[in-house]
Amino acid sequence: MQLYVVPSRWGGMVAGCPKVPSLFAAKHPEACMHREDGSPFISMFGPVASVHHPATYEFFCETLDTLFKIVDVNGIIWDEPKILHDSDYSEAARNALGDEGLKEEQAQADAVARFFGKISAYALSRRPELRTCMFTYAHVGQETIDRCAAIPELTDFGCDGRPYRAEDGGGNDNTDGEGATKLLCDHGPAFVEAAKRNGKRPLFLIENHALANEDLPKMDERLPEVLSLGAEHMIYYYPRSLEDPDANMAIIAKHLSKADSDGL
Repeated sequence: MQLYVVPSRWGGMVAGCPKVPSLFAAKHPEACMHREDGSPFISMFGPVASVHHPATYEFFCETLDTLFKIVDVNGIIWDEPKILHDSDYSEAARNALGDEGLKEEQAQADAVARFFGKISAYALSRRPELRTCMFTYAHVGQETIDRCAAIPELTDFGCDGRPYRAEDGGGNDNTDGEGATKLLCDHGPAFVEAAKRNGKRPLFLIENHALANEDLPKMDERLPEVLSLGAEHMIYYYPRSLEDPDANMAIIAKHLSKADSDGL
């Protein structure tokens, strides 16, 4: 058995559970992102650390060192970097990007990608055999897919999403009631192609949590398609926020067992 860890809410910059504010960001406002008007950048989970401030990098490195002392880690997974589409106007960002760079969405996103490459490189310097993994939302644009898949220090790259198609209907991923948008069958192939093109192992997280019972047949029908798309690294939940987790897991087990016997 191997141990992969998911840094949760570090700096307010990644996802994970529990859904709480970052203590580092709360205690270090000087190291946090700002909006163009100079006000602090506050996400739905609180302040967010800036990739440009040296204290943010030091926090990640020091926390990784602590982690590696506690457990023998085989892999680390950067879960849904939250700031790939947000702009940072903090003093540290201004110093790093200049006035023109601040206004360029690509320059801002490139800086985030470089940060995750840099901290992945640090992790690899401490554990050379470590697998460094990242997944983003399945519905991000192709430019974001290509930018993140090309991070040299990553070994695995992919996305998370519901295990069915938009045409199937199904559970709501959004607070605005628009329905599921992160869909592995619809969006997964682009991630598999980008990962392989960049020498990465394609990664899917099957979002089988928070599914209503009426959505289980959709997952049951579509999982063979999901498993055939070419992801080499597959993650799923023992699911929360639903009525019958064991019925959910039985569907996952059935299809994973068949895929294994079929050599997928």
